[in-house]
Amino acid sequence: MTIKMPVVTISDKLSVSDHVQNIVGSCAQSVHAIRTLHAHGMCQEDTQTVYRCVVVAKLMYAANAWWGFATAADRPSD
Repeated sequence: MTIKMPVVTISDKLSVSDHVQNIVGSCAQSVHAIRTLHAHGMCQEDTQTVYRCVVVAKLMYAANAWWGFATAADRPSD
C-alpha cells in the first residue's frame, strides 16, 4: 500500500522508492523536452537555465521531507 500525497509518495513501510522512481521518470521526460528545445535552436545558456528551473527543482522539491526515508539504493552513489 502506498499513499501519494500531492508532493511525496510514501509506502506503508515508510519507503520513498516509488517517489524516487516517479521523480526520476518525470525528470527524464523533462530532459527529453529540453533536448528538443535545444535541438530547435535554444542557446546553451537558456537550456541550462530551463534545466535548473525544471529538473533540479523537481529533484530538490521536498527533499528535506523524504531524504531521511530514502534507502541506499534510492540515493546517488558518491
